[in-house]
Amino acid sequence: MEYESKESVHNKALKIKGKTQGELAKELNLKVNSNKNLMGDIFEAWFGKEKDNKSEPDLGVSELKATPFKKLKRKTNGNLYSSKERLVLNIIDYNKLDKESFDNSHFLHKNRVLEIAFYEYLENISPDNFEFKYIIMYQMQKSPKDFEIIKKDWEIIQDFVHKGKAEELSESATNYLAACTKGANKNSKRQQPHSNQPAKQRAFSFKNKFMTYLLNEKVIGNKHDDAVIKNSIELKNNSLEEVIEKRFKNYVGLTDIQIAKKLDVNLITTKNKAPKNFHNMIVRAILGINKNNGNLNNIEEFEKSSIIPKTIQFDSKGINKESMSLNYFKFCNLVNEYWDDEDEMAVADLNIYLSESKFLFIVFQEDENGNNILKGIKFYTFPKELINGPIKEVWEDTKNKVKTGVKLYYDGNHVHNNFIKQKNNMIIHVRPHASTSSYVNSSSSSRLPTPAQWTNKPADFDDNFMTIQSFWINNTFIRKVVKNLISKKTDA
Repeated sequence: MEYESKESVHNKALKIKGKTQGELAKELNLKVNSNKNLMGDIFEAWFGKEKDNKSEPDLGVSELKATPFKKLKRKTNGNLYSSKERLVLNIIDYNKLDKESFDNSHFLHKNRVLEIAFYEYLENISPDNFEFKYIIMYQMQKSPKDFEIIKKDWEIIQDFVHKGKAEELSESATNYLAACTKGANKNSKRQQPHSNQPAKQRAFSFKNKFMTYLLNEKVIGNKHDDAVIKNSIELKNNSLEEVIEKRFKNYVGLTDIQIAKKLDVNLITTKNKAPKNFHNMIVRAILGINKNNGNLNNIEEFEKSSIIPKTIQFDSKGINKESMSLNYFKFCNLVNEYWDDEDEMAVADLNIYLSESKFLFIVFQEDENGNNILKGIKFYTFPKELINGPIKEVWEDTKNKVKTGVKLYYDGNHVHNNFIKQKNNMIIHVRPHASTSSYVNSSSSSRLPTPAQWTNKPADFDDNFMTIQSFWINNTFIRKVVKNLISKKTDA
């Protein structure tokens, strides 16, 4: 069947809504196997399209994509639904990319109109019951701000190729559009221009966080975030990072009180203490968004681009006491992950998170008189050698200990474990994520795949449950990252 317009494609796609994988496989006479992307095959078969590697959009007028989402157990940044993975688009031909401009690029030609079918992923449920829930026609050019950021991301990826450094590409180098690894295995390589060194095969993709935002804003209608960029014109000659840096520039060197007065941030205090999340409120005011909200996560561009904002407090001696918590993990999921497996359904969450994320550290430091000064900001992405070096070591150590049985010791007051600690100086460490400890089945605990090896176990504790844990970035490592922002006379 031929489709003469993107609207006709969309109307056909809407008719798949509510149908399950099992129903469709039978209806379309498709063979069910272990193919994890069967829903993608089904969506194409729904249109009578056979699988191919053509450079044209699937149906001439639209590119077809099926992607999973999941319902969260609790709201995160105001959202109850999350995309399960990035949306992989087309394979990157480094040689062709080198000669293109964005406006005549293969990427834009193929992905200008995306017909996206969201299906719900359910844990411990047969894929036969996966159901197509939401259908959208996404045209990136109809969202001018997003389009400008996507264009600059494409140009950043192209610049790596221009410089003969395609092998150095990483997903954290860009904001919405990424160059993700894509191949049969980690040895899948492609030749690149301007260098004799083969580079990993990669594909353009929309980041997981971008897809989550798209799902909640365009599909579910849960639009709640504030936007830093009010007009796409601001992005014509500046990257998102440059826009943010310019916003902070005029306030570096001022105290938090001075900034608050300039931007009319609420200074009402209780017991002579600043309001809770005072520095977050200041940061939001500097960025030109709702300053009465103390949450730095509910910011549109940060949500879409995997920018992780964090205010860092230093004392007059140049010491920051706080380590930074990352996402918590479930023990049973951790033992089934692989660090760098090309099957992205199994790759470690920690690897994906650090590879995709860009951290925005906003640094405050007290002077000798007790004034708290904004010292500056720094964008930071973790280099691959650290992710695949000491960070991977901590992840592997944690996985192995959970798999063989974590060792727990009760001293009469507290439970101690044998996970890597902050004092081991491994960039990251493991510690509790929950506010209360729990060694029974509760909302503060997670099931262990192998019973714990206890010493002095209390009678009412369960071998099979342990307090929820997460990985944390060491405060000492953060200190090294932002050391150039701290006054030289107080450097630690």
